[in-house]
Amino acid sequence: MAQSSFTLPKGYVRKEIPKENSEELRQMNYGDDFSIRLENDTIKTFKTPLKDDTQLAFNNGLLTGSDHGEWGGKLIFKASGKETLIKKGNIFLIFELNGKVYFIEGLAHGILNDGAIYELKYSGNAFSYEKVFELPGAPEACEIVNNRIYIATFGDFTIINNWKAEYNERSFWETLYPNSLLIENENSIFVGLRGGIAHLAPQTGKTTLYVKN
Repeated sequence: MAQSSFTLPKGYVRKEIPKENSEELRQMNYGDDFSIRLENDTIKTFKTPLKDDTQLAFNNGLLTGSDHGEWGGKLIFKASGKETLIKKGNIFLIFELNGKVYFIEGLAHGILNDGAIYELKYSGNAFSYEKVFELPGAPEACEIVNNRIYIATFGDFTIINNWKAEYNERSFWETLYPNSLLIENENSIFVGLRGGIAHLAPQTGKTTLYVKN
C-alpha cells in the first residue's frame, strides 16, 4: 500500500477482487460483518453495531431520522413536547455543512436501489426540503472531510464537492454492505465491508482488497 501510511489489522492480506456472481464473492458475503476505525495510525476492526436513529440539534429542538429498511422510516422534529413530521422515508444521516442542514435518504431492497441528499429548509415555522444530489444507489457509509462528502452506496463510491460528483466509480461490493469509511486523504480511502477491507485510490481508479488470512 504505497499510498497509505495506515497499518492494516494483523492477519489481513491482499486478495484479488472477486468477480461478479462468483463463489469467492458469495463466500465473502457469508463473512464477518466488521467495521473499521483508526487507532494510532493502525486500522482496527470491531463488530458492526446496530444502526441507531440519526439526530441533530436544531432550533431549540431535535431532528431525528429513522430507517427501518423495507418497513420505512421518517424525518421528524421534536421541540417543546411537540413532534412534527417532515418527511416519510428511510433517513440515513442528518448533517450540517457550510451552515446548512442536509439529510440523506435511501433504500436498497428487492429491485429498489435509490438514494438522494436533500437540503432541509425552515421558514415561517414550517419545514420544507429540496433535493440537491441524486446518489447512484442507497447510502451505506458516509464521512464528511474538508467539506467533501465521501459516500459508499450499495454498489458505488462517490465523492461530492460543491454538490457535484468529483469522483464516482462502480464498485465490486454490491452484496458486501459497506459499513464504515476511513479517509486518510483524497487518494487513500479505506472501506469496511462484509468479509474484508477495501482500499480506494480515486486519482488512479485503483481498488485493492484485503481479507483476514
